[in-house]
Amino acid sequence: MSFSADRLTVKGRQLAWRNKPLHANDPADAWYGLLDARGLTESDSFFSPRLADLPDPFAMQDMERAAGRVVTALIDGEPIHIFGDFDADGVNGTAILVSALRAAGAHVTFSIPHRADDGHGIGVEPVCRVAESGCRLGISVDTGTTCFDACDAATRLGFDLIITDHHLPDETLPVAFALLNPARHDCGFAGRVLCGTGVAFFLLMAVWKRLADCGRRPDFDLRALLDRVAVATVADVMDLTGVNRILVFHGLQRLNSHPSVGMAALMEIARVKKAVTVETIGFYLAPRINAAGRMQHGEAAMRMLSTEDTAEAAALAAELDATNKQRRQVEMEVFRQAEAKLEDSDVLAIYDEGWHAGVVGLAAGRLARKHGRPAAVGFVTPEGDIRVSLRGRSGFHIGELLNQCSDFLEGFGGHAGAGGGTVKMNRWHDFRTAFAAAIARQGASATDHMIEHVDGVLGAGAMHIGLAERLMRFEPLGRANPPVQWLLEGMHIAERRDLKGGVSRLKLTDGHHRIDGIVFGAGAMGDAMAVGLSISVLGQLQRDEWRGGDAIQFAVEDILIR
Repeated sequence: MSFSADRLTVKGRQLAWRNKPLHANDPADAWYGLLDARGLTESDSFFSPRLADLPDPFAMQDMERAAGRVVTALIDGEPIHIFGDFDADGVNGTAILVSALRAAGAHVTFSIPHRADDGHGIGVEPVCRVAESGCRLGISVDTGTTCFDACDAATRLGFDLIITDHHLPDETLPVAFALLNPARHDCGFAGRVLCGTGVAFFLLMAVWKRLADCGRRPDFDLRALLDRVAVATVADVMDLTGVNRILVFHGLQRLNSHPSVGMAALMEIARVKKAVTVETIGFYLAPRINAAGRMQHGEAAMRMLSTEDTAEAAALAAELDATNKQRRQVEMEVFRQAEAKLEDSDVLAIYDEGWHAGVVGLAAGRLARKHGRPAAVGFVTPEGDIRVSLRGRSGFHIGELLNQCSDFLEGFGGHAGAGGGTVKMNRWHDFRTAFAAAIARQGASATDHMIEHVDGVLGAGAMHIGLAERLMRFEPLGRANPPVQWLLEGMHIAERRDLKGGVSRLKLTDGHHRIDGIVFGAGAMGDAMAVGLSISVLGQLQRDEWRGGDAIQFAVEDILIR
């Protein structure tokens, strides 16, 4: 079949082939046709991610200098301070550096900024305070690339500051002892897709290599950190291809077999009973970790992620769980108020002095998803400035939007999916105008949010447990490695059962085969799923884990309008 422009889905999307046309009536044709369309083979390394295939950390710009300085500090017994950040990437990265360096014998301290009081980035005062304590080495995580004042202060004080970050840099870089960031114009390490925790992990790999070279390799296995690397990578919505695929694949194995004490406590409080997947991280683990920095202080999450004490981990996990419940309530209220204040404005940029600093980014995300374009939502700082959080959707690059608005920002940082900055109250109108213009420029080529990609059209006879099991080899699924989407045409709805939580169970048939369908949050699809209708459904073929995993189901994502 061809996807004509006049054929839309119930959700208002137009179908397009993800790669090339594929039609299959049996599972073998579907599988091998899919492999061919994606340029893969059964034996491709994509299906067997190996830690041995991770790139040499010394291929990252400034790594030799950074690792050498850390090794010197470890050998000479120098104290080391970690400058973290308050989101899931920042606290996980801080936790892995603290855990590993302490295991190597270092005296390590850390600091996490307060979201409302300090904002993102390394402040000048914390650098001065640490330097005055006698410490001469600091390492940042998930921050620092645009912290020019902090880097200048460190240089002036003779304090060696190593930046590990992934946020988009300015045209010029700060003067730091070493700046590890794959997004540097002169770097590009690992395809520029690592999160901050990922960069910190490669620093530790380099340090361990240099310590081994001089016969001082610590008795600490860096693989024990991969559970937190995986959570940070998924939480920061990084591309799950290449290096990240390897890290997350092995991190998920770690979460399911030997999680750290803190992660085990978090999974317990979140009632995670089944195997941990990318979806588990996104819906159950990451929100609870982020809640600490959003509503109170990220230090609680960092301590949970680095502790070896099971009782402390359980108490901190319970604290994060309660904080996350509070976060959900506040977030929904801010979103409701933002919608009301915006009315019918085409520019999704709004602030309010009464809004909680910790949820404006989440409210921006909700606005962006609902309206299909980037949003900026802010709160007012005690100094009277507006601190905004930006979120977007597929096709837009938030970091670049911020760069294009930089004339009206006092400080900012961001990557493809998210970012933020500070706007002086008297520059708000100028920022809003620049934000709208930047969106318009990017939007000329950002239309893919209205496209639903299809991997293939399946006949009902191709719906087989063997195909469902083979499709699981594409996991971990996520950004840049989405689930395989199939279209089933001409299916008759023989039965429908509506369950709790907005879940619907369907019995679909083509007259010869019967297929179990499941719909989560039917929404606009509800009226199109009446018993007796013939429909074409878009979704994923899955094993039905609730029935023991030996049966299959089709998870319906959308319905094609005839």
